[in-house]
Amino acid sequence: MSELEMAVRAGIQRIGEESFPEDAVAWRVTTVEEKGGYAFAEAVAEPATVGYPKFRFVLRAGTGGVEVAGCYAFEGGRWSLLFTAPGTPQDWKSLA
Repeated sequence: MSELEMAVRAGIQRIGEESFPEDAVAWRVTTVEEKGGYAFAEAVAEPATVGYPKFRFVLRAGTGGVEVAGCYAFEGGRWSLLFTAPGTPQDWKSLA
């Protein structure tokens, strides 16, 4: 397991809470795929009250730890972009 993946798994609760602050849920990583310096982490919220069955966070290592670049939600059998982080490079979109 890479350092980035370990950081993603260790920080998923903070990442989920910062991305969806209105939802008091536990976040769990199901898979992590690394491409082009980014980690694409599939995660689920338990209980599943955030509005989608699963999420794909796009993350990268930053000076303060793992930073969110964007997030997809799985709906209707496909991934849909939910948000991108302001001021973050968008080069990861071609990797998703």
